[in-house]
Amino acid sequence: MSQAVTIELGEGAEHDARALRNAFGCFTTGVTVVTTVEADGRRIGLTANSFTSVSLDPPLALICVDLKSSSLAALDQAGVFAVNVLPAEQQDVANQFVRKGVDRFAGLETEVWRTGAPILPDCMANFECETHHVFDAGDHRVYVGRVVKLRYDPDHEPLVYLQGRFRRVHVDAE
Repeated sequence: MSQAVTIELGEGAEHDARALRNAFGCFTTGVTVVTTVEADGRRIGLTANSFTSVSLDPPLALICVDLKSSSLAALDQAGVFAVNVLPAEQQDVANQFVRKGVDRFAGLETEVWRTGAPILPDCMANFECETHHVFDAGDHRVYVGRVVKLRYDPDHEPLVYLQGRFRRVHVDAE
């Protein structure tokens, strides 16, 4: 017997946020660490799975950040950010950038490219972005970034997030 749940959401209707989160969680996403740098050089980073490509011409990508995030002010002020797409072997890095009240960059080497946003090495992909457009959508802020530099290495297995858990996906060699 199916365990499917059906819920109708109307305009302005109250809804079960947990059920909505569970439904969104059925969509497998990659796992990223979004980074930026404050004017005084302090590095800021957070784990995020709300990342997507927007356009190839111009090259645009977007991230969504909770309005309650402690990283929001830095992202707003910096005008630049980097998206570091994590491979399966960097699940510990994803966990490190979720922790509160600690130096999330402790023990990690980073690179600095054109914008100054920290770049994590050994990722599946890195996208260095200049903020192109910002807007609020519900309880999140959406940052659309113009990609100014990128690097990718398809030889990694991806780290993914599904149903509230990190998971690994085996990619067959072609």
